[in-house]
Amino acid sequence: MRDESSEYLSFEELFSLVERFEESIQSGQAQFFDVHEFVELIDFFIDHEDEEKALLALKHAENIYPSSIEIKYKWAEFYHFTGDNEKALELIHEVEKIEKFNSDLLYVKGEVLFELGKLNAAVECYDKAVSADTDDNIELLHRISTFFLENEEINLALKYLLISYSKERNNLAVLFDLGYCFERLNELDKSVKYYNEYLDINPFSAPAWYNLGIVHTKLGEFDKAIECYDFCIAVDPQYSSAYHNKGNTLASLEKYDQAIKVFNELAELESDSPRVFTLIGECYEKLEQYDKAIEAYNKSIVIEPDFAEGYYGIGVVLAARKKYELSLNFIRRAITLNPEEYDFWLGLGRVYFETNDLENSLKAYREATGLNPDLPDAYLSLAEVLLYEERFTEVEQLIDGLGNKFDSNVSIKIINAAALYLSHRPKEALDILKDAKSIDPSSIDDFINLVNPDADEEFIENIYKL
Repeated sequence: MRDESSEYLSFEELFSLVERFEESIQSGQAQFFDVHEFVELIDFFIDHEDEEKALLALKHAENIYPSSIEIKYKWAEFYHFTGDNEKALELIHEVEKIEKFNSDLLYVKGEVLFELGKLNAAVECYDKAVSADTDDNIELLHRISTFFLENEEINLALKYLLISYSKERNNLAVLFDLGYCFERLNELDKSVKYYNEYLDINPFSAPAWYNLGIVHTKLGEFDKAIECYDFCIAVDPQYSSAYHNKGNTLASLEKYDQAIKVFNELAELESDSPRVFTLIGECYEKLEQYDKAIEAYNKSIVIEPDFAEGYYGIGVVLAARKKYELSLNFIRRAITLNPEEYDFWLGLGRVYFETNDLENSLKAYREATGLNPDLPDAYLSLAEVLLYEERFTEVEQLIDGLGNKFDSNVSIKIINAAALYLSHRPKEALDILKDAKSIDPSSIDDFINLVNPDADEEFIENIYKL
């Protein structure tokens, strides 16, 4: 691999070398290239994924310099590049007999071993490469950490980044990746620390402000997150993801007017994005400005006539206006366009429930549970319909079938307790209520509002003893 710091050639010299090599091939006239020039050519073609020319350069180099260790090493890199890692490793072992502690060779060997599924051996190789590198090895450490990041080995990436940081605390690439790694590992305070160190050195990095905003959002520090997105936008007014996240953060804070303003700014950058207009529609929907919501959802459909979320949004607004038959038409249209969307089936079930079409409501909720069995909403809605129909045994069977999947979900516990109480099993209901109260004391009020056991004085007395 090659970068700006190559000790041999500048980029201008490199491109001149490549042109000279390609001219020699086309003309058939031999030109002289020394070993280092061949190394540069081979690196260039591998970096640009030009397998044919890399192979051509290797063959030319081998003919002229048959005993060159550097060319053998480049053959190993080439075989690694083409995916023949067994052959690459075989050549590396040959080179190691002569140059056992070459850091570049050890780095490539580490990559090859990793791709052969030998993680521990790869790490051992990288450690040897770092020890063998007599120069300032920050670049090598960062190459190793980048390789592990690209392969989702976050803890290993972090190991080499922290070594880099101990050697050079103001390296921007290292600081940025440290912030990213700690975010991935959910060590968010540490992530904030390293992103802030990065921004102390380079405050004009839009990606760093953006990533820091995401971390503050995860920490629940929404004002700080919005401030970060503002800085990101100030540095790069075209950074559309910052508008998107800022708008979503404001919407989550129920600051819908402000969110709409941000999403409108985003719409100026992404005027052909139907998703932006559904975000605007959702905000107007929350403000109960239904005409504006429908207008925004319609814009999304105009941009992309088969945009399912636009139809679904209109369906939700029509349901809020109690125009249930029209609502069903739009939601069913959304499902036709995207039958795998969990929320669409959930919404369909709710509208069917409002029209008292309970069997179709149950079918919709069951479809949703099949699409995403790890979310509780559809199970909860399914249990509510069964409870409404006084199918208490089925409620119990449904919730028992979930096992401990949603053990901390108070709403499901309340439905379960209600089904037990209404089927004349008050002691079992109290056990469930005791568990629910330990999670959320106000859940007892939800239970009382649901089943209205006021006439059962003994049960009410036992509830308040929990």
